[in-house]
Amino acid sequence: TFSLALSGVPAGQMAVYPTTIPAEAPSYQIAWSIDAYTQLDLGTTTAGTQISVWYRPGEQAAATTGTQHLVAAFDWMEKTLGPYRFGGHYGSVSVNWPAGAYGGMEHHPYSHIASSAIGDEETNVHEAAHGWFGDGIRIACWEDFVLSEGTVSYLSAHVLGKVAGPTAEAAAWTEYKSELDDAVAEGGAPAWPTGCNQIDILKDNLFTNLPYMQGAFFYKDVATQIGADKLDKIIGDFYKAHKNQPAGMQDMIDAIKSGSGFDP
Repeated sequence: TFSLALSGVPAGQMAVYPTTIPAEAPSYQIAWSIDAYTQLDLGTTTAGTQISVWYRPGEQAAATTGTQHLVAAFDWMEKTLGPYRFGGHYGSVSVNWPAGAYGGMEHHPYSHIASSAIGDEETNVHEAAHGWFGDGIRIACWEDFVLSEGTVSYLSAHVLGKVAGPTAEAAAWTEYKSELDDAVAEGGAPAWPTGCNQIDILKDNLFTNLPYMQGAFFYKDVATQIGADKLDKIIGDFYKAHKNQPAGMQDMIDAIKSGSGFDP
């Protein structure tokens, strides 16, 4: 668990950070960002979680587009997977990362989104979903990276289908297929290596798109076999059983098998 206080924030700028992270969280979760932010409150979920976005000058249109379904997506995850454990306020924070950086980082309760991606819905929903997997459930070993990123990549596309419609979901899977093809061509460590903390996620080339995309398509194939609604329940039950604790991909494999009778 964490508490945080900042001093020396420049005049005319805003520091966005949580003063506390009350539930157990991975060490990479804590963060802060300082910029000339405007806070836009997007709404409140059924459970009462306030959802916001913090954008930099000139980014209002992109930030509004990229978070247009964020309240509904967060609401779906709270209802389907289980209660959010990192406080009553969540949001996306646009960050001025170096040129070429894209995507986001799951610094819940205020996820950092590269300024170049703040207008991308999938990125915003992806980082939000880490409140359940990757942050909400920590990975037991670096080899279980796919339990974080593969699960969240699947959820991002799936939840967009629920709240933004089938066209949005289809677009996400089309992009995923392109990213998967590129990742396979580039190579890297297997998406789910054997062992536990026997590898270095960077030096051994696990930090590629393979765990993200092969993981997402794994769940998509399982959903085809057992039904997406049944898989939703299994993932939700898994979260409720392991929330704020570590778990491994084998645990998820076992949960799918016991919850559906299908051996993935």
